[in-house]
Amino acid sequence: MELLELEHVSRRISSEFSLRDISLTLKQGQVHALVGRNASGKSTVLSVLMGIHPADSGSIRIRGRQTEIREPKDAGANGIMLISQNQQMFPNLRVYENIFFGRELTVGGSVGMLSNRKMIESVETAFRSMHADINPMCTYGSLTPAERQLATIVRALVSHADIILLDEPSTHLNPEEKQRLYEAVAALRQQGCSFLIVSHDPDEVLALADQVSVVEDGCIVRTAPISEFDKPALIEAAYGVKTADLYRRTRVKPGEELMRAEHLSGSGFQDVSFSLHRGELAVLLGNAKSGKLQLAGALAGLEKRAGKLTISGTELPAEAPLATVRAGLVLASSEQDEEVFRECEAVTDAGGKDSPLGRMSLAMKLFASGMSKTFGAYVGVRQNKEYVTGGNRQRELMERALRKQASVYILCEPSAGVDVPARMHLYDEIGRLLQKGAAALLLTSDPDEALGLADRVMALRNGQLVLDRDTANLTKEQLEAAVSE
Repeated sequence: MELLELEHVSRRISSEFSLRDISLTLKQGQVHALVGRNASGKSTVLSVLMGIHPADSGSIRIRGRQTEIREPKDAGANGIMLISQNQQMFPNLRVYENIFFGRELTVGGSVGMLSNRKMIESVETAFRSMHADINPMCTYGSLTPAERQLATIVRALVSHADIILLDEPSTHLNPEEKQRLYEAVAALRQQGCSFLIVSHDPDEVLALADQVSVVEDGCIVRTAPISEFDKPALIEAAYGVKTADLYRRTRVKPGEELMRAEHLSGSGFQDVSFSLHRGELAVLLGNAKSGKLQLAGALAGLEKRAGKLTISGTELPAEAPLATVRAGLVLASSEQDEEVFRECEAVTDAGGKDSPLGRMSLAMKLFASGMSKTFGAYVGVRQNKEYVTGGNRQRELMERALRKQASVYILCEPSAGVDVPARMHLYDEIGRLLQKGAAALLLTSDPDEALGLADRVMALRNGQLVLDRDTANLTKEQLEAAVSE
């Protein structure tokens, strides 16, 4: 049975871009994947279905009935829910409170008392149906990225959605976490839920999809069953790129040592030692609980740490981002961390030093900025950049970091949600910096990316460095075994 049918749907977004003549079907229990370059129109198709950008022409049928979707509440009323990469949840609330936020169950009618017991039992039942062992009573902020994705899917289920739109569902997940997500999707398909997914991960599309539609310049140029594709064919169909070219870069013979970390310990990692040399691209591989992001924050002066860290022979104090900036280190991990570094650069450019007064000035600026954003989040204010797709936001974050003059670049998940051509461009930019004598530490959960790009791979598991080897003679299976728990 067709749950969802789009016929000749068009929508003008701007003078430069429109969706044109989009037709696709989604059957009950089916996964239909949309693939293609960034800004080709994939996420715009989802926004039309959610009523964020209502269709200008064409028809949408849900369960065989002609349906008008003019705003998000129309989508919800027809059993459609979008789960995006940057789902807004409250980290300090419990999981079940987040899932039922705005849809709380009560006893004694609509104005009755909240029924926490009914909500907890509903969430437990939903998690069991997905074969997920998650405690509804724990805080949302304590969940791994994979568990957060599962929680947002449960939010869709308790809203009685059976058409679930997934926008880059496994961004930032390691192979084990991706498998948990895939198993949950498979379990829900057995119950009649259908999924329309947008993904730049060819392995994910091959693992999940029954049908694939290639989107190009606002049009669907090909729809075919997944059986017609293997990984190279899918990449070529979606991006026009040969897989052999994906990780190609000019190698540089490593030079003198630029950075040395000796016995670093902090929240989430312990006794980590390594070095980086000019012209070297090292990869730090690890899953969500490995401690790699905390280590990156400590290297950048944003997290507490013990141990010794030197850049170009100068020892850096802990929790001193001003000193880190002056030493020539750039971190690209999140827009929040980027703002810290931007303020540090402003203080440094103005002649400020890494002194108690300089740190106090920086802290006051960041506190004021943080308060403003927190208030905006609570009253529902959204900045325009919130409407930029996740892949483009990640690409822009990395490009801004790579344009800075530095000697050491720490890049966290640079290709997460980024399409293949944009990934290749980022890799080229990294390669040019290495040729000029910089060093790069790339944090990823993708073994293929690690093997394809790195001169050296380090693996972090449960906060400990368990592997530090040149990539020669390393296999994907060895890397997956190193980071698996």
